[in-house]
Amino acid sequence: MTSPLSTSNDWPAEGLESVSACPLCGSSDRMPIFSGLRDHFFGCAPGVWSLYQCERCKSGYLDPRPNQQTIGMAYSRYYTHQPPVIVSSRLRRIWHALRNDYLSARFGLKSADVMWPGRWLIRMFPVLRQGIDTGLARNLEPLSDVQGRLLDVGCGNGNFLDFARRAGWQVRGLDFDPAAVAAARAKELDVLEGTIALLDGERECYDRITLSHLLEHVYDPWETLANCHRLLKPGGVLWLETPNMNSSGRRVFGQYWRGLEPPRHLHLFSRKCLRDKIASIGFSHIEDHFSSFATGAMWRESQAILLKAGVDKRPGQSILGQLRAEIEALLSRESREFITLVCVKGR
Repeated sequence: MTSPLSTSNDWPAEGLESVSACPLCGSSDRMPIFSGLRDHFFGCAPGVWSLYQCERCKSGYLDPRPNQQTIGMAYSRYYTHQPPVIVSSRLRRIWHALRNDYLSARFGLKSADVMWPGRWLIRMFPVLRQGIDTGLARNLEPLSDVQGRLLDVGCGNGNFLDFARRAGWQVRGLDFDPAAVAAARAKELDVLEGTIALLDGERECYDRITLSHLLEHVYDPWETLANCHRLLKPGGVLWLETPNMNSSGRRVFGQYWRGLEPPRHLHLFSRKCLRDKIASIGFSHIEDHFSSFATGAMWRESQAILLKAGVDKRPGQSILGQLRAEIEALLSRESREFITLVCVKGR
């Protein structure tokens, strides 16, 4: 079953491609999930889009979708182009200062805005520590005396690369968005413009590779993961995070869920599909991690989409719905907003 290309008629017709089978497992058995999807969040991508769910692997994908020659149109006002957020409220300044003290103690990061009790207070509250370790530090471990090499694929404006560099890592980044690359290079970071194919001549030269909300954007995620396996040293670590197709938020907010982000998110993974593929590529010790900040962030941004779309908020989309989703996320990895995995290349 295929959908007519005219469903996205605001996008140039020659810039669309049909997807007749699941791009993740190849099955043609599917069911329609949403039609009439629009880019409400950034408001820069024209078109109306349809999302299907694969009956076999339970992942989702757009059909039709932009082709590789025109997908850049969807990134003209992306978040990686925006200036750094200035923290204005007193409570947020205090939180950032406490967080910076924790990061200083854990990674040796230097910051002018530090509040000393943070290193102890955050360790006393596992939920806060979990949110920082996963959401900000990407579960990095402090380095020993030997400097490790880190590659961030889809590095955006380089914020995480700058963090890792200050934590002692030798860093490098890749991104296909010229504006994002320019922002990263302005931080004096080593960033290449393009895809992971630029590193075809390299092998086993990185200790850690991170993919933060990248896989859902690329046309062949399995090739990207295979390349990461090739580029990692034996014993090297891959960290990745991507929206969860089967999350509580997708169920509650429906077509206004932040994780859909049409048409930039070409596909959305189920947890089992992603874990199974990672294992088949050759990674081991695959561990789920959880950011305690993820549900709150996705709820706020999904509520913002409702507002932009002119849709009234339902009771389940309020703070009570968020609290329920938080509890579900603690009890079930399948319902979390993000799939966050850390895995190891065998020695």
